[in-house]
Amino acid sequence: MLTEVEVTYFRSRIDDVLGTGRISAWQRDFLLGMRQKIERYGARTRFSEKQLATLKRLTSIQGDADLRLVVSNIAPRRQRRPRYWGLSYREQKFIIMAAVLAILAIASISRQIAHNFHFSLPVNTPGSSQSRDFSITDGDTIKMDDGTPVRLIGFNTPEKFEPRCDHERELGIRASKRLVEIVSSGKSTVTRVACSCKLGTGGTSKCNYGRSCGILRVDGRDVGQTLISEGLAVPFICGAGGCPPTPRPWCG
Repeated sequence: MLTEVEVTYFRSRIDDVLGTGRISAWQRDFLLGMRQKIERYGARTRFSEKQLATLKRLTSIQGDADLRLVVSNIAPRRQRRPRYWGLSYREQKFIIMAAVLAILAIASISRQIAHNFHFSLPVNTPGSSQSRDFSITDGDTIKMDDGTPVRLIGFNTPEKFEPRCDHERELGIRASKRLVEIVSSGKSTVTRVACSCKLGTGGTSKCNYGRSCGILRVDGRDVGQTLISEGLAVPFICGAGGCPPTPRPWCG
């Protein structure tokens, strides 16, 4: 299983590599599969040795911290280890681990500053309201500060992570950036609503991939209506117990 540090690192690096568009089709399919697995299972994600080796190879860049330092094997206790700077092996290992964690934390913070946009807003829940933060994942999905992904209902935007063509990826990136602009322009409120799923599946992976559902309004206007009017989204209306095929008209 992965550590929380590895989950943060791989999620960040996979998004960066996918965003470059300079990878082959099988590499994109592999990274998308690994990303979906990490999103679904988090720190409980399990990879085979071959999958982990391939994932590290595809997401590595010059200067990246080597995660093997975190999980390096401990030699037999009786073996004498060399001392550097007058420090014991345990002290050296602690310093190395601390340095790796610091590098990964800085990388994660830097990426959030560059790519993730966080906003403070009141979240409407039955009988209560409280201030919460959220980040924008793409044009129709946000993530609350507690890690809960929320699928915005009533519309569908182009995919930027799993596009069917380059045109859809370009529109997906534009939709995400436009949503950031909309949220930055006024007061945002999120209203949680029940997802359109079969009875008894709410809150499970069988219902909307485990995501919650909600409506995001800025100054009282549903952001979906704005994106639809600007050609960056299409209507997507679900019934009480399910949804029709997801509309994706951007590849002709």
